[in-house]
Amino acid sequence: MTLHDHWWLMAGIVALYLYDSALLLFHNEIVLETRRSGCLVSGGAAMEFRGRHPYLPNPLCPHRPLVRLSWSVDEPLDGSAHRIRWRRIKLALSSIAPWAWMLFGLFFVGLPGVLCFGTDALLLGWLVLTYLTIIAMLGQVWVRRKALNLSGRAIAALSLDVLLCAPFAINMVRKISLRQVHSSGLYAFASSTLSAAEKAVLCEILRGRIQASLDFQEPNSGASHALRAYLKNFEDGIP
Repeated sequence: MTLHDHWWLMAGIVALYLYDSALLLFHNEIVLETRRSGCLVSGGAAMEFRGRHPYLPNPLCPHRPLVRLSWSVDEPLDGSAHRIRWRRIKLALSSIAPWAWMLFGLFFVGLPGVLCFGTDALLLGWLVLTYLTIIAMLGQVWVRRKALNLSGRAIAALSLDVLLCAPFAINMVRKISLRQVHSSGLYAFASSTLSAAEKAVLCEILRGRIQASLDFQEPNSGASHALRAYLKNFEDGIP
């Protein structure tokens, strides 16, 4: 392979990684990118693609879980069990994060070095090491499957995905966190998890989204009143 071919290969891997990371959010969806201390709150880009908002998490932080939530005017408000449950999931995901970082290093540090300065034997060794790392990560997922609420079918689907396209394995923490079902809705999760500053960011996003929704409703209709009441309850009632 020539140097030109090497650059095309790396560009393809980066494109696959970013494609697998990206999300398309509906108008009423919010994503929380969780960090060690708090969350980054986002509703995606202001622009729309086929009626949805593109969202790309930080490409340099594949270890951060993502929480995808939707808001609804009739969602339940009780979130007392959320904090304990989410801590359990984050603890389980923390055991998978080092494997994601190892794969990140193999693809974006190890592979360029092998391609530029290595031999065919080194490239084969890199390939073997990469798939051994993926298999070890899948083993850790299997061990933690109960804490992560993953069925055997879900693990099989994840395994097929990352074994057929190895760059997708870098996003394993995100893939698993996005599979978690948060049945109590955005209000309950936010009230039990987010800091005051993060709630302020969330309220600002909701104001814009609800105002956009109101533009498609009759001014005094039941739907418009419900949207305004939901926003007021969110702003006034969230701790």
